[in-house]
Amino acid sequence: MLLHRIFALRFFMACLLGVLLVACGTSTSPSPESVVKDFYKAIADNRTEDAMALVLIEEVEESELTAAKGIQQMMFDILSSEIEKSGGLKSVETKRMSQEGDTAVIDVTLTYGNGKQWKAGMRILVKKNGRWVIDASG
Repeated sequence: MLLHRIFALRFFMACLLGVLLVACGTSTSPSPESVVKDFYKAIADNRTEDAMALVLIEEVEESELTAAKGIQQMMFDILSSEIEKSGGLKSVETKRMSQEGDTAVIDVTLTYGNGKQWKAGMRILVKKNGRWVIDASG
């Protein structure tokens, strides 16, 4: 009986430890690098709404917001078309260049399905309401 209780207690402690390790290791907000990767993958997959959700457009008048989203849509379409013509998106390489508080700078290189690479340049991300987004103004 005592052996059974010791085994049950050890099993409970092992399960509790596992739950704590998982909880502590889980990030509540994706990293700046993963946001950039998700952004380009969304464009490559023609998931414009998903891509737009990862971009911060500062508060502007409603008429300007509509125009800004229209311009963004055109840019996404051009990039999506280029990715498609180049055999799809093979990979997105990111390198964090700097981070100060709620601002990060990520260098981005895309590799297409045909093997060609495009250095997309630096992307500035800001943390708004606890999540990283690409700053459209930068």
